[in-house]
Amino acid sequence: MQTVIDEWRHITQGKFIVVMLIVPLVIAACFGYIYKNSTVNEAPLAVIDLDHSTYSRQLINKLDSSQYVQVAGVYDNYIEADLLLYNEKYSGVLYLPAGLEAAYLQGKTINTGLYLDMTLSSSAGSIRTGVSEVIAAENAVKGTPLPIALEQRTLYNPTNSTIMGPVILFINVVMVALFALYTLSIVPRLRQEGRLQEELQQPLGIIWRVLPYALIACVSTYLVMGVLKQFGSLRFEANWLQIFVPFFLYTISSGLLAMLIGWTAPNTILAKARIVVLMLPSFLLSGGQVPVVLLPEILQWINKVIPLTIHLKFLRGMAYKGGDLRYFIPDIGHYLILIGVFLLGIFFLILKEKKIQMKSVSEGTS
Repeated sequence: MQTVIDEWRHITQGKFIVVMLIVPLVIAACFGYIYKNSTVNEAPLAVIDLDHSTYSRQLINKLDSSQYVQVAGVYDNYIEADLLLYNEKYSGVLYLPAGLEAAYLQGKTINTGLYLDMTLSSSAGSIRTGVSEVIAAENAVKGTPLPIALEQRTLYNPTNSTIMGPVILFINVVMVALFALYTLSIVPRLRQEGRLQEELQQPLGIIWRVLPYALIACVSTYLVMGVLKQFGSLRFEANWLQIFVPFFLYTISSGLLAMLIGWTAPNTILAKARIVVLMLPSFLLSGGQVPVVLLPEILQWINKVIPLTIHLKFLRGMAYKGGDLRYFIPDIGHYLILIGVFLLGIFFLILKEKKIQMKSVSEGTS
C-alpha cells in the first residue's frame, strides 16, 4: 500500500493528471470537428447538353436542385470527359444526347452517360446518388419503363484501390517527416554552430540551403512512384518530364515552410520536435485522409497552405488521369504564391534576427 501512496505523490507532483485528462479531450474535440461531416453535398457536375431543348434545360435545373449535386458548368458542344475532370473542377460529367426531349415525350428509351471521377470517390458517390434520384423521378412521372436510361462509367480508380489513396498518403506523410527532420533544423544548426550571424550577411545563402534537400526529395518522389508502379500496380499516366515541375515546386515549398517553422528554435533538438506542426496537418487536412469538401470551412482555408494538398492534387490529375501540365496552371500559381508567402515570412525573421544581433552588439560596446 505504501508503494501506491508513494506513486500517487509522484503523480500529483508532475503533469500526468493534467495531460491524461486534457490531451484526450482536445484530440477528441479536434477529430470530432474534422470528421463531423460524412456526406458530400452539392458535388460539382458538368453537363454536356447536346439536345438544347426546353426539357433538357428543365432536367438540368432539377439536377441543380438536388442536395447532392451542383451543376457547376453546362456545355452546348461535345467535350471529352477527361478534359473536364483533369483539374478537379468537376467530379462528374453527364451527357444529355440529342433527341432527349423527343424520346422522352414519345416514351422511347434513350441513353444518357454519366462519367465519374473515382479519385474523388466521396464526390462521385454523391453525384451518382443525386443524378440517379432525379432520373428515377423523371421516369416515374412518365410512367413508362425507363424512358431515360442512365449508363455510368467510373474513371481512373474504378476499384477504389488503396494504393491510390491511403498508401500514397501514408508514404507522403512519412516523406514529409523525413524531409522536415533536416530542413526544420537548418537555421537552428547554424545558430548552434555560431555561424548564423555570418550567414545573415547574405540572407539568400540561407534560403539556397533548402535547394539540395528539395532536389533529393524530388528524386525520392520519382523513385517512390516508380516502385509503386512496378510492384503495386499504381496507375501512373503522367509525362515523367512534365511532372518534375510540380514535384520540385512541392519539395521547395515544403522545405521553405519547414525552415520557417523551425527558425526560432534555439537548437536542432527543439527544432526537430516541431515536426508535428507539419505532419498532423499534412495527414489530416491535405485531402488524403478526409475529402476537402467534407472539412469544416475554416479547415478548408488551412488546407490551402499545406503543400501536400497541391501535391496530391497533381498526383490525381497528372499521374492517375494523365492530364497535361497546361491544365494545371492555376495550381502552379498556387505553389508560387505559397513559396512567396513563405519567403516573406523568412525575410521577416531575418530582419528580426539582425535587429536582435545589432541590439546585442550595441549593448556589448556600451
